[in-house]
Amino acid sequence: MKHIKEELVKLIDKSVSRDDLHAKLERGELEFIMVTLMHQGILTYENYLKLKKDYEKRNKHIDIICITSPRSFGETWAEVHIREIIPELESTKGTEAKGEFDLVYKNGKKPIKLEVKAGRAIDRTKHHIPYHERALVSTDKEGLFDMNFQQMKPTCFDAIIMIGVWTDKIRYWFMTSDEIKKNKYFSVGQHRGNKGYEGQMHIKTENIADFEKYEITPDEIFKKIKKLATR
Repeated sequence: MKHIKEELVKLIDKSVSRDDLHAKLERGELEFIMVTLMHQGILTYENYLKLKKDYEKRNKHIDIICITSPRSFGETWAEVHIREIIPELESTKGTEAKGEFDLVYKNGKKPIKLEVKAGRAIDRTKHHIPYHERALVSTDKEGLFDMNFQQMKPTCFDAIIMIGVWTDKIRYWFMTSDEIKKNKYFSVGQHRGNKGYEGQMHIKTENIADFEKYEITPDEIFKKIKKLATR
């Protein structure tokens, strides 16, 4: 969003209706602005298509980012997304295991219990706007971001799939419960008085490079799970 706004500001300043267009820019009425600028001969049709294509590329996951309910984002969307990638996984929804782990793979030598967590890249420099709007961050953005994966209980699952969502990209990290427990960024005692080995993990600007060895592609997730199932 920031990139296209910067480009439009340059063009709007050339318009006879710049005050009105600046107001519409604040309200996010991008299509109206671009059509107006084309009508005034300030924006060519070719540059309009280029701006629109670039915007769509940078914001292809904006619908996911803007899921305002933490439960709908962190549980419903994330679990459905992983099961779409790996239909062989079964949900624990409606079973006694729900709350301990999310998915299970039963076709190996032993069942593999899987936790799924999703996080949005949050702009740490903005505190005066709603949480989901602070998450409108692309991977090429300069500055500080933070992504928090909460309520991890590594004593309850065999491995965890962490999904990181930016406006332009989705990234995946796969870690075993032992790797979570030993990781220096895993903070135990997320909630006062909590029982068990529950904690949270922050992936942010300063430490994301340390998670490179855990990052995998969607195609590699199932291979990791099946490998665990053969141990």
